Amino acid sequence: MIVAVLLPRFPLLVALRASRIASDTPAALGPLPGAAQVVGTCTVAAEAHGVHPGLRVGEAMARCPRLVLVSPDPDATEVAHEQLIDRLERLGAAVEPGEPGIAWFDARGLTRLYGGLDGVIRRARRCLPVGVGGRIGAAPTRFAALQAAHEASAQHPLVIDTETAARDLLAPLPIDRLPLDTATRSQLCDLGLRTIGAIADLPRAAALERLGFRGFSAWRLARGEDDRPLRPRCPPRPLSAQYQFPDPVGALPVLHAAARLLLGELAVQARGSGRGIRAVHTRARLTDGGSWTHRLALREATTDPERLAVAVLPALADVTAPVDVLAIQVDASGVPDGRQLTLQRAGHAEQLRRTGEAIRHIRATVGDTALLRVVELEPWSHLPERKWALVPFDISPHLDPSV
Repeated sequence: MIVAVLLPRFPLLVALRASRIASDTPAALGPLPGAAQVVGTCTVAAEAHGVHPGLRVGEAMARCPRLVLVSPDPDATEVAHEQLIDRLERLGAAVEPGEPGIAWFDARGLTRLYGGLDGVIRRARRCLPVGVGGRIGAAPTRFAALQAAHEASAQHPLVIDTETAARDLLAPLPIDRLPLDTATRSQLCDLGLRTIGAIADLPRAAALERLGFRGFSAWRLARGEDDRPLRPRCPPRPLSAQYQFPDPVGALPVLHAAARLLLGELAVQARGSGRGIRAVHTRARLTDGGSWTHRLALREATTDPERLAVAVLPALADVTAPVDVLAIQVDASGVPDGRQLTLQRAGHAEQLRRTGEAIRHIRATVGDTALLRVVELEPWSHLPERKWALVPFDISPHLDPSV
């Protein structure tokens, strides 16, 4: 049995709590600096006035003059979500995190420890934050468990113990619950297919024709078949450092300098513990409220500050508001300077592609004259400048790499 944990409107609730605004206030998440001027997640009171996510700010204010726009706080949301995952992992569960406020884990290994599935669910409910209306659902598959959590109440978890019951649960739900793009969803609605059960009743050939290969997994989900097993995360080994500016900073070179300082400090800590950095989470606390956050997974674990800077610094250009605090947290659970191995040797074409990419990088950094090759012009001439010439090195696929 898969157990799904759902905290509805989680980013909005975190922002409301940070701003000390009651949850029954007509409120919605405002746009991030530089983003499209549309509202995000809304409270129930705001939805009662016709406000919904994606509505333009002006129209939302016209529909609800008392609407409060709350600055999004992705940093606090990430921290609260991490705390939820950590509490679930302390139960002994191997947790797969989803979007903020969503998580799954397999209850099979915990039922004997806590006296059955009911005991596991009771322990999981104790891990939920107080006052957020957390819900829990259980079903044989990931998708069905999440939909069971959507249909459950805060006081009564919903358990679906058979595949037949899971299909019965999914059948009346709207197709908005399926992972389909907007165009495909509109086409299905035009054909009169508005529920998951209607999608599940499609023959296999018709599903492939209407949904395509990308939407075929959605058809399987509608039939109660999950597209993949759980992918629990490896618990990280976090290291963190932060820099608080004496005055708000909006200049990109200053942010780069602070980030380099923090990355160097974290690289030294990771190297001292004999580990490598696998992922970097950069956070910025903005002066006008809210925060900015960026998460990056590295292809190879490293403790080289320069490699970390090359990966992290470009993202700071997306910070469009003055910053009070810059913080960086890394996952130091990798092997230092570990290399990703391949299953087979790279062929001739792949070697040429990699060499060509390296040459383009060198020329972009140093110049066109950085790499040259010698070409024979007039082999009969006795003058070296007539017999040979230097030309830019070419790595076209039709050339022999031994030349």
